Amino acid sequence: MLKSWVRSSAILLALAVSVGACGGASSPFGDDAVAIRASSDLGVGRERLLIGISQADGTRVGSPEDAVTFEIAPVDDPGVAQTVEATFTWIVEPAVGLYRAEVDFDRPGTWQATVVPATGAPLEPVLFTVFAEPLTPAVGAPAPAPPTPTLDDLPIEELTTDPNPERRFYEVSLDEAIAASEPTVVVFSTPAYCQTAACGPLLETVKGVAPEYPEVTFIHVEVFTGLTDPDFVPDAAHLAPAVTDQWYRLPSEPWIFVIDRTGLIAARYEGVVDSAELEDALAKISL
Repeated sequence: MLKSWVRSSAILLALAVSVGACGGASSPFGDDAVAIRASSDLGVGRERLLIGISQADGTRVGSPEDAVTFEIAPVDDPGVAQTVEATFTWIVEPAVGLYRAEVDFDRPGTWQATVVPATGAPLEPVLFTVFAEPLTPAVGAPAPAPPTPTLDDLPIEELTTDPNPERRFYEVSLDEAIAASEPTVVVFSTPAYCQTAACGPLLETVKGVAPEYPEVTFIHVEVFTGLTDPDFVPDAAHLAPAVTDQWYRLPSEPWIFVIDRTGLIAARYEGVVDSAELEDALAKISL
């Protein structure tokens, strides 16, 4: 699975999923806007669906002021469509962001989502796959507990490409945190080599929230290893063991997993998260 990860890691910004649009002149997104699938790993159950909006020239559009809803249904059963309100979250303010919504998927297969602006015509539906089970650990599943490198093992420049690292994020190995029944947040990202432009901003969001939760263990796992090797390149041969099929099976980057004291996944976030969303999850595991 992770062999294809490097080829597909640009999923959050790819423009190949949906073509054409039907937005009217009064649409906040323009006449040529298209919806972009931005979730790479959805399973049956309650999931967090991410959709971006782009104009034909690649300009990303959308903002917290541009309200939208998602109309979502299996392609082979459009009569069971559900309508959910979406929330806009910046990746890099004010340049680019995504709409997100919690959606209940009752079956695997090909689904479609139609973005409906508050004004103007709906965009053309965007297609995506819902798996019987997600590739990455699902909410409620036991968290994989790989050993992850710490400052006891390596200097900081070999642990992260974050230009301004928070040393607290590299003091405890993930297996040790889970074994000690510590509430834990693990961030998988690579700020210097991110294909989605979301890794650095996501890590900065987590760093901003962390001081309010001293009882929670925060761990950043750099997606790649061998960062200071003379022959280093960010390829499949340098993937960190924790992101591979043996452990977290990441099909894209970045990701956050929130782990409770019992070692279960309490929340998981792909690509983007805002402070309020993360703090809501942390309030539950840090009690």
